[in-house]
Order: sequence, then structure tokens, then C-alpha cells
Amino acid sequence: MKCCHVLLALLVTGGLGSRTASPNEKKDLGVQFAENPPMQVISKTPPAPAAITETFEIREGFTLIETLEEFRAAIKKGNQKIRMKPGIYCAEKVDPPMMAPIPRAEPDKDGKLPKNNQEHIFAVNGSNNYFDLRGVVFETPVSVQSKLSGRAHISDTWHINGAGNTFEGGYFRNVVDKPYPQYNVTECEFEVCNDNNTFLNCTFVIKGSIPYGYSDYYGKGGPNFGRLNKHSFMSIYHANNTRLIGCKVYMKAFGHCVHFHTVDGVLIKGCFFTGTLRPTNDIYNEKVGRAAEYDFNIMYRGKRPIPRDQMIPLTEDGVRAYSAVKNITVIDTTVERLRGCFQLLCVGDVTLENVTVLEAGDFSYDLSSGDRGKVVMKNCRGDIAYNPLFNLTRGVVPKDAFYEVTIVSPVDEVQPTARTSLGTICGDHCTFIFHDGTTRPLPREVNRLSCGDQKGLVDSTVTNWTTAKLILNERVRNCVIKSVGSVEDHGRQNTVIKIQPETTADQKRRDWDQPSTACCPNA
Repeated sequence: MKCCHVLLALLVTGGLGSRTASPNEKKDLGVQFAENPPMQVISKTPPAPAAITETFEIREGFTLIETLEEFRAAIKKGNQKIRMKPGIYCAEKVDPPMMAPIPRAEPDKDGKLPKNNQEHIFAVNGSNNYFDLRGVVFETPVSVQSKLSGRAHISDTWHINGAGNTFEGGYFRNVVDKPYPQYNVTECEFEVCNDNNTFLNCTFVIKGSIPYGYSDYYGKGGPNFGRLNKHSFMSIYHANNTRLIGCKVYMKAFGHCVHFHTVDGVLIKGCFFTGTLRPTNDIYNEKVGRAAEYDFNIMYRGKRPIPRDQMIPLTEDGVRAYSAVKNITVIDTTVERLRGCFQLLCVGDVTLENVTVLEAGDFSYDLSSGDRGKVVMKNCRGDIAYNPLFNLTRGVVPKDAFYEVTIVSPVDEVQPTARTSLGTICGDHCTFIFHDGTTRPLPREVNRLSCGDQKGLVDSTVTNWTTAKLILNERVRNCVIKSVGSVEDHGRQNTVIKIQPETTADQKRRDWDQPSTACCPNA
């Protein structure tokens, strides 16, 4: 596969300038075996933190702290306004383990409330604090993470046990200061365990997972084919109304970016989440490591050769829901180069507005709440660089949902793979609108959308302003299909209408006539 859209990188320095690199950061030892050639990846280099200056703002009513020990003490207290002195602070020890209460937990059969068993470097136990961290860099080296057990669902770098805290402007980065794979990492850099916490204009650089470089080829949970140590950015666990506003996350580890467990309310606004991709052909250049040990076969879910000419994610999902999740809102946000960029299979409302997905590692959008919530995807965008745009196949059938997306062209260097397409949609009484925002024609063989799949598409409307070919399988019935591109109808009682491409006037009218996210789009 021709793949010019690749950066040769070991992902060892994170692109950090010497003026803001600590001694630990300078000796970052990397995330792959030293015996292997530099790994080919597609990955953005994180920005360097702001230069440290002697003068900085201390807002009225804020108390200045100047050491990491003062900060450790402050995060155990409540009702404070704290200004931390700008600088680089490298963790060297861990906070004591604890058993934390779980908000709204149900008693077990013996009437006892379950507790959250925690190990951590930082335990934020205070509530109603405002931490002004502008110009502050927190480093959490893998050598310090290795002081914890690394146990799943227990060991996290930061536990936010308090409620109503705000963290503004901090730069949080992992440092790989031990040779790969001679370290443990925490499961998540952050686990939010209480309500109404806000992260404002923060940057996060997430590194360190074992193995690294193979997607889930050797397992993503137990049992697996060798040691597995994930490292995610943030878990939101039994905590409501978490907000990430203006945050940037650079994922360079196998783990999720943001994931939710028993949550009512998350707002992600004005954020940028970016991951890492790798061409599968590059894996065959390795001399040691998991792939070479298994003779370049995938072992998870059936032994088979690693496919050539594909692009895989070196992370897990971008924005992911697990059990009992509702009221997720994502606005003005870009997610790129993560596995499933949005996998939100929820039991309540899901709203995406002005969201862009680029170069998905597996698929861009999978959103459904069945009949238990309203899904509204409004004025969103996505390309079909290496993998499908839609994958509405994993959850319950969407009902009365609204999906609007503009197809955009990938960057010039992208070469499509065998998996490239608009993907698969299904639904019951749903509305799908595809706008054409491409600047050059998509290859004919990938410019297609599958409708129906095993779950069916019934009593729905699809308006396709693109040239993509729509394939309606036998489970598509009683639908109205309006399409610029050709339609292949294998369903029943569908109405197919040929339409002309949108004009400039149509686009302006659309801008003024967007459906409200507060109402039913099919009304």
C-alpha cells in the first residue's frame, strides 16, 4: 500500500521543546522494543507547554501554592480557590490507597453499600474547589505508576472523588522513563468518581501501554495472549454532569480516550481528541515483540495472518459508553485517528452538534438509544479515509433518531483500504441526511452506503445529496429514499426519488433551517 501520509516516529519525546522539558521528559525511553526499527505511525505531535515566566496572574481571592506537596494537601480539602505557580511538577510518590463511596450506589443483598477500591498517584478528595493550573505541567512517569498494582478498575493515576471541582489550564503528560516493556501503567490517567467536575482548557498527553502497536490483535481483556496493560485517558464512573471544555487529548497508548460507566450527563465542548494509526505492513518489519512471537498472526478471536494494506488504530475508542449511560452532549469537537471515534450505545439522549471525525481507526459513528432516548446528530462531518463512516450494527435499533453528516475529502496522501466506505445504517422511523462537502471525487469502489444490514431500516427517510451509491438490502421497507447517487433496491415498498445536487441556495437555506436538538426531528 502506498502510504505517504505517515510520520516516522518513535513517539519518545512528544515534540516537547527543551525550554519546557524536564530531565525526566528528556530521557523518555519510548513505547516499543529498542531492537525494532522506528514504528511508522500517523500521529499528531502534542504542542509544547507554554514557556514558564516569572510573572503570572493570580486572580482575586485565589491562594498561591508553589510545591507539589502543597498541591497534594490542597486537593484533600474543599471550598478553595487555588493558584498553582507555573512550572513543571514531576510526581515521585503515590497517595495512600483508599475505599471511596460510590454516588447513588445500591445496597447489596446484605444491605451493604459497595465501595470503590482505589490505588492512585493523586486522590482529589476535596469538593467545590477551583484549581487555576495555567502554565502548570504535571508529569506522571511510568516508574511512579509502577509503584501501584496496575489492577484494572482499581489503579488510576488521578481519582477525582470530590464533587464540583474545576481544573483550568493544566498540562498533564506521561513520561516513559523505563525501557519498554519493563513497567506497569495505571488503567486510566483520570477516573472521575463524583458529580459536577469540570476540566477547562487542559491538555493531556497519554503514553504507555503494553503491548503497543497492534490494536487488539493480542487481546483487549482477559484472557489474552500475553501480558496486557492498557492506559486510557479518562473514565467517568457513577458520576454525573462532568464537563470537558476546550480540552486537547493526545492518545499514544492502547486504551479509550473518554469512557462512561453509569452516567447521567456529560458535556464535551470545543475539544480536540487525536489518536494514532499504523499501517499493518509496518508490523512485518518488527524483529521482536508480540507479532514476531506469534509468527505475524492475529490471535484474538481466531488465529489468522495480520492483513496487509490496512490501517489500524493503536488506541481504543474515542468517546465510548458502557452500561446505564444517558444525556451525552458533544458540541464543536473534532475526534480523529481513534478506533471507534464515537461509540455511544446509551439508555438516554445523545446529542452531537458540529462534530467532525477524521481518519477513524475502525469507524466514525455508532450512536443509538433505541426507544429509550433521542439521538440527534446535527451538522456533523466525517471523511472515509481508511474505514467506514457509520457502523450502526452493534446496539439496539435506533428509533426516531436524526443523523445529519457532511462527507468531506480526506487529505491528499490518504490511500483507501478494503474497509473504506460510508458504512452501514439501520433504524426505525429515523432520518438520515448526507451532504456533499468533498473537494474531489471519492473512488467509485468505496463511495457506497449499505442500508439495512441484519437490523433493518424501516419507515425511515434517507436524503443523499452525495454521489454515493445506496444499497438497500432485503430488510429495508417502507422507506423514502432521495438520492443524487444511484440506488440499488432489494427491499420492499420503498419510494426511490432521484434528486439533483444541492445548490448554494439549498445550502444557505439549510443553515437557516437546521432542526432544533430540543425537538423531535421527525415531527
